[in-house]
Amino acid sequence: MSTTMDELRQADEELFRAVDNAIDHAVRAAGAKLRSLGVPASPHDYFSDAALRHLFMRLCGADVRTYKNGDADVAWKILYAGRHVARKWEREQGGPASVRKKSERAEDIAKDHSEGQQLAKSAESFALRSVLRALMEHARATDPQIDARLQAAVDERASDLGDGSEAAQAFIESAQNYLALFTK
Repeated sequence: MSTTMDELRQADEELFRAVDNAIDHAVRAAGAKLRSLGVPASPHDYFSDAALRHLFMRLCGADVRTYKNGDADVAWKILYAGRHVARKWEREQGGPASVRKKSERAEDIAKDHSEGQQLAKSAESFALRSVLRALMEHARATDPQIDARLQAAVDERASDLGDGSEAAQAFIESAQNYLALFTK
């Protein structure tokens, strides 16, 4: 279990380095041009902001050039998550948490409820994955073939669904991904 977490942390670190390197490369390539245009932000801040906007649009499913056709629910979830982080930082810095609140519109109340449900599902999923990983480690000690038997069950299900539809392919791909979380 800790090996998987270490590998995920390592992958995250590689990703963060790649993003930092991309921003540094953009500064080297176009930083002087930005300064000559009188852009008030530092080139690093300018490109970091641009990368953040680009990723936000991608996560929301919007066109990254026109900012159109994004999923408003995804955007609100990201923004609300950011609000929670900002409040946490305010508390950590010894200041009072911001009193800025969402308006009490029915849509916002429903979104708060939805966020609470999603948080509970996420916590449940995390706990279940943790328990299943521990059980798999224990099972491997007594049954070295368990990974192969589980893979065979997914393969059998794939052959049962053999119609090749998008739904069947998505199901099998998801099953393979989830199984990979617990098998070696």
